[in-house]
Amino acid sequence: MKTKIEKIDAASPDDKILERAVRLINRGEVVVCPTDTGYAFSANALDTHAITRVFHLKGRAYSNPIHVAVSSIAEAEKYACMSESARYLAARYMPGALTLVLKRKELIPSMLVAGLNTVGIRIPDNRVILRLLEMTGHPLTTTSANISGRPGTYSIEEVVMQLGEHIGDVAMILDQGPLKRRELSTIVDLAASPPQLIRQGRISWLEIREVLKMFHNFD
Repeated sequence: MKTKIEKIDAASPDDKILERAVRLINRGEVVVCPTDTGYAFSANALDTHAITRVFHLKGRAYSNPIHVAVSSIAEAEKYACMSESARYLAARYMPGALTLVLKRKELIPSMLVAGLNTVGIRIPDNRVILRLLEMTGHPLTTTSANISGRPGTYSIEEVVMQLGEHIGDVAMILDQGPLKRRELSTIVDLAASPPQLIRQGRISWLEIREVLKMFHNFD
């Protein structure tokens, strides 16, 4: 397959370009899409064949769960059990660099999350992927468009370089240009009691922990 590269405007994404990307995603293809934390492999997170393609592209072990992106808190409610504290954090920090690990609902394929009963969910602060999410109407994988163990990708040139001959396995690349090199999302496990920090990212765990004290006892 020849990979189609489409220039996309960060401030006002062209719906015609996004409609082509949606058709590919709905056919089970993988699209490289910009997010607020780098370029990502975006595929239908409810389609096991598409999920398999993402794992293959990254060279990622199936024991390593993949997180998903949704367009809104209402969408997140469809796929995960949103507690009061989860809704509060989502309303305060999303869209943004925060991933919440929550108990998953049955719609989320077991393969995506390494057989766990949880799923990581975020709402990226990027108009391109948010519009893509709205148009597809289902969650998308949001794992970085790199080979596992290698650095994240912030330009299309980096994506192409890392994937090498496997770039043809990507159906389309949405090229927003070079992205700012920012810290990854902070990952907080709200399925644990009390909540646990899984990865420190752009949003401070100390700040989140202070917020969560309204709902959880950390003593």
